[in-house]
Amino acid sequence: CSKKFQLLLIILLNFRDMVNYMISIQVDDLPIDHLFGKSVVRNCRYILANLDYDESNTQNLISHLVSRVGSHRKTQIFRSKITGNKIIGKSYPKSYKIIRALNFPLNREYLRKEYLAQVVGSDLHICPHGSIQQFVNFFTTHSDYNETTVWLLMLTNPQLLLHPYLEHHGFPVPQLFGICGLTIFQEHVGPTLQHFYKANFEIKLRIAKQLLESALKFTNGFEGYRMYITDLTADNLIYNEESDKLFFIDLNTAFIVDSKDTIHKDGIDQHENIECDDCFAFLPDRLCSYGISDVNLLESCLFLHENLKRDRTGGFLKPIPADITAKYPNLETLLDSC
Repeated sequence: CSKKFQLLLIILLNFRDMVNYMISIQVDDLPIDHLFGKSVVRNCRYILANLDYDESNTQNLISHLVSRVGSHRKTQIFRSKITGNKIIGKSYPKSYKIIRALNFPLNREYLRKEYLAQVVGSDLHICPHGSIQQFVNFFTTHSDYNETTVWLLMLTNPQLLLHPYLEHHGFPVPQLFGICGLTIFQEHVGPTLQHFYKANFEIKLRIAKQLLESALKFTNGFEGYRMYITDLTADNLIYNEESDKLFFIDLNTAFIVDSKDTIHKDGIDQHENIECDDCFAFLPDRLCSYGISDVNLLESCLFLHENLKRDRTGGFLKPIPADITAKYPNLETLLDSC
């Protein structure tokens, strides 16, 4: 009965045309086709030719319904015709909302001013403020986009810029299947860490080790840019048990600091734990003033040690089983001093 009900809803919601909806640049509604070069058009054709919509996946139904009531992210599950692997497509409805509020035709100077006017409320923060243009120049050089398009993506969905670069340079992000317009397609690599709180503790220790290694990798960053993840939660971390790999997803919420341009470029920011309810608190001015900060490590340690309500029994590595304590007698001490 449940399967029949799902099938009925799928028919009613006309999911069969969802592939075209998800990867469309939507040039009929938004006159931005002039910003996307031939390589992007080729990517769209490749994606369209090599993906099947996975009508058997209940996540498609749920996410479709949730998106109707204001979700900030729309995700759909597909199947690769090449490998048969699951592919997840992600678009951000707010991207189109932002674009519809712009004045056309779009040009880089206009988009630059729009971005700088909205930078305080943006998810991805580039600092110091004077380094934003250098950051745009960097990705104009290291992507398939021209400067105007880079400004547009900075304004709407900067993950489209970051993900390909991070993957290419060995950061723990899922393999990219392709990008079309404002939608990103990546390998569906496994469940979030919410599913591993009750997992075998040896698995949890492997996850913890990779989390701390990743915290250092993002802190070391790329080409002098430090990347600080400010929304590290179990929902934004994925672990693939078969490959024993941890992945970071949804990296739009972060600070990217040009360490070469900071006031204290040779200084080290040792961030203290700031008490707050249901959140991780940090001082943006400090992140943007020092050449390097330990905030990624601090946040990772807090995740392992305690939950957001500062409950030390609710951290990812809590409670520690008696047999693990016997095997690793110093683990509790190491965790407390992390």
